[in-house]
Amino acid sequence: MSTSKHIDKICIAVGIVMLVITVLFINGKSLGIQSVVDEDSEAFEDSAYFTKNDRLKDWDTSDATTITLNDSKAKIKGNGAYQKGNQVVIAGGGKYVLTGNWDDGSIVVEANESSKVYLMLNGVTVNCSDNAALMIKEADKVFLTVKDGSANAFVSGSDFSEEAMEDGVGGAIFAKDDLTINGNGVLTVISDYKHGIDANDDLVITGGRLSVTAEKDGIHVNDSLRIMDTELSIDAGDEGIAVTGDEGYLYAESGNISIKCNDDAIHVVSEVTIAGGDYQISAADDGIHCDQHILIEGGFIKMPECYEGMEAGIIDVTGGNLLIYPADDGMNAFGDDPCITISGGSTVIINEDARDADGLDSNGNIFINGGEVYVSLPGGGSNNAMDFGSENGGICEINGGTVLACGGSMMMEEMSDTSAQCSVLYNLTESVSDGSVVTLTDADGKQLFTYEVPVGFNSLVLSLPEMKQGETYNLQMGSQTEEITLGSVTTLYGSLGGFPGGGPGGPGDSSFDQDGGPKEPPADGEKPEKPDDN
Repeated sequence: MSTSKHIDKICIAVGIVMLVITVLFINGKSLGIQSVVDEDSEAFEDSAYFTKNDRLKDWDTSDATTITLNDSKAKIKGNGAYQKGNQVVIAGGGKYVLTGNWDDGSIVVEANESSKVYLMLNGVTVNCSDNAALMIKEADKVFLTVKDGSANAFVSGSDFSEEAMEDGVGGAIFAKDDLTINGNGVLTVISDYKHGIDANDDLVITGGRLSVTAEKDGIHVNDSLRIMDTELSIDAGDEGIAVTGDEGYLYAESGNISIKCNDDAIHVVSEVTIAGGDYQISAADDGIHCDQHILIEGGFIKMPECYEGMEAGIIDVTGGNLLIYPADDGMNAFGDDPCITISGGSTVIINEDARDADGLDSNGNIFINGGEVYVSLPGGGSNNAMDFGSENGGICEINGGTVLACGGSMMMEEMSDTSAQCSVLYNLTESVSDGSVVTLTDADGKQLFTYEVPVGFNSLVLSLPEMKQGETYNLQMGSQTEEITLGSVTTLYGSLGGFPGGGPGGPGDSSFDQDGGPKEPPADGEKPEKPDDN
């Protein structure tokens, strides 16, 4: 009987304690109780893509273990690291400062799977002939901080050992776990075997001046690559940046990025988001390729050399400045539900030599809702400034913005009559020469638009917010002038010369609803300068 009473009291006490814990859990923040959170765990985000420690460019080294490299010997002062043959092994979490030169060996991080490891590079050169110069075998996360004012290098040879290949090592820097590179110094990565930086999980780069030269990919990542505030230069024998996981993505927020490569400059499986930064891309294949979705929100992206500028299932441009010189298509949307949508920014596509290329090419739909779009392709051959999948039920709507798309008449199609903004498709009887000026004036002689078209053409699509259904305008194309009347939301002058074909020119009678405001034409109608190749 007594034992039963004690058990009842214990049960009541446990119930009260659990109730108190529940109340504190629900209302702890309002009561001033702060939870302890791992700021670099995958579940924590103090920004959408970068933690506080990711963005840390310097840290206190007073309690750090120092590692001084001298040819093949390491002087270690502090705990957590030791030398094993030609390897310096970092076996514990904490802070480490590295200086000096290592002739032929590796820095190896092999800590506990829950450990955070901070490595500061302060004038370090590590060469390894048969393995990664920096190898992260085990840790929760490694922060590689490049000290301001220092020059550092990780260099790997051309013949990796069997042990390295069995372990899947694929670069001069190889990480099996999350890696962040930050700081303000210089880091040079050279790989004569395979990739420059090879990361199995997430790679974050938030600072420093990085130069990567690689036999294969410059940066090869499985899960994600996130970039901000860095100067990154890549020279790659294969792809510049590759993110290969099924849900792998690239997010780039700011910085100055230059890529020269023999395949795609950027190749990602799931999603590419460019929110800002300056990019200089010279690629033997695509400038940016993504199996699913490319989103351009900002930045200045220059592609002086590429086969196709951008290729993805879905391409969205909401801002930024794009200047693309493709050998083939400027943008290409493919797959099950392909679509190109441009709603902001400036998109300029110039193809000087094509015979069978498109400016905007979607196997499904094209929507232009805002921004400025200028496409210039030669008038000869089957070059099409805007090609959409009308044969598959696709449409091309112009609902806002400024559009001048010039190319050949053989494959050109009228814009869809579901558009909210008027457009004219004009097929010339004779091609005009390179550098011809297209000008639109209203019935009173007021100039609404002028632009110097870099490449000679024989067909154009022009659409401006100022163009109104039922109004008459004068359209000048080089030395040719035509008075046009917009009888419908999409008006054809001339004839369509190829598939899918069209009838004789002249205004139609579709309905139109225009809400857009006026937009300033390009300053002086100047032809944009082609950037340098380096």
